[in-house]
Amino acid sequence: MNSKTYQASTMSEALAEVKHELGRDAVILHTRSFRKGGVLGLFGGHPVWEVTAAPNVNVLPRPLEGTYAPVAVDGQTPHDETCDMDTDLFEGGYADPEAAAADLAVEAPPAEPARAEAITEQLCDIRQMLNSLMVSRIGEDGPKLPAALHELHNRLCEEEVAEKTATDLITELRMGLTGEELADHELARVRLAELIAERIHRAPEPAPPQRSTARVVALVGPTGVGKTTTVAKLAANMKLKKNLRVGLVTIDTYRIAAVDQLKTYAEIIELPLHTVLTPQEMHQAIYAMRGMDIVLIDTVGRSQNDRLRLNQLRSFLTAADADEIHLVVAATANRRCASKVLTQFCPLGANRIIVTKLDEAEAYGMVLNVAEACRLPLSYVSAGQEVPDDIDRADPHELASLIVGAN
Repeated sequence: MNSKTYQASTMSEALAEVKHELGRDAVILHTRSFRKGGVLGLFGGHPVWEVTAAPNVNVLPRPLEGTYAPVAVDGQTPHDETCDMDTDLFEGGYADPEAAAADLAVEAPPAEPARAEAITEQLCDIRQMLNSLMVSRIGEDGPKLPAALHELHNRLCEEEVAEKTATDLITELRMGLTGEELADHELARVRLAELIAERIHRAPEPAPPQRSTARVVALVGPTGVGKTTTVAKLAANMKLKKNLRVGLVTIDTYRIAAVDQLKTYAEIIELPLHTVLTPQEMHQAIYAMRGMDIVLIDTVGRSQNDRLRLNQLRSFLTAADADEIHLVVAATANRRCASKVLTQFCPLGANRIIVTKLDEAEAYGMVLNVAEACRLPLSYVSAGQEVPDDIDRADPHELASLIVGAN
């Protein structure tokens, strides 16, 4: 097989040359990127993409336009699989994978579902190839990383960001900066913070109250994460700062003095409080406070390993028919514990995340790990025990700054 190497400033341009000279059925043998010129290929110079390809002399007959034909390997045709590629990996500094995919995709009218699905499959294959290439560069060139990126990669590791996420971020950052920009430590830090902020989604502002019915909000989570204190902070802010009519419900009758704690808060803020013992009582309590603007539910803390208790909690939430279920996680949780919490509590219907104990955390990477793992938006963050203070709407940019150590 006669191979030929093509070089261009972007992957899409290199692939365009391959397609133009060798045709659409060309076989890509090898790809790599490097910097040409500058000092030691790290500072200055310009990025170069290199693609080695050869004409495919053993291709199957070309399928009709818009169809997809899997390539046989060892006489067997691979099964059709749905691509589960996370396209968020391609946002930012990658070398224009959409353009590269568009160059190789088969043109087809979008109105035909079968053809559109075939094109999507081919795009997924190309995206997977490009993503594998991007991620592998860190492993191959780790010791050769520019000083700024090496420092930031170490920072992410110290902040206990998941290894894959840290690698993806540094790869994306490297491909998005020029050689001159790579030498600017502060610029690289700012760009990294922007990439992190893009991965942390913020929950929308609560909708204005509807006088016909109360908005029901429940807080769930493991023991010791500060759910009761967080409920009190939210209730005080909604009552004193937003002038909303707030009602409280608690099912935390297992923990010593838990009801008394919330009762004290309710008396100080002058809010009605209902204590319920069964799902039926939960339904009755919600109905009794239907005239409120918002009803906050403080649930009993459950171990993420206690499936029986979690099922009981599910029955209470079903009876409450909550509009929002906020999963409360502590910033002090280690990666393994946080992962187990998400696995067990998200199926209860959680649709938002509250992060507590930021003031006690030694590292902040857990916030990013949670956001990446569950894909749920963050609603509030808490740092301290003061009621009604020490709670704020989640701000992705501020959280990203904590992770990268920006001023």
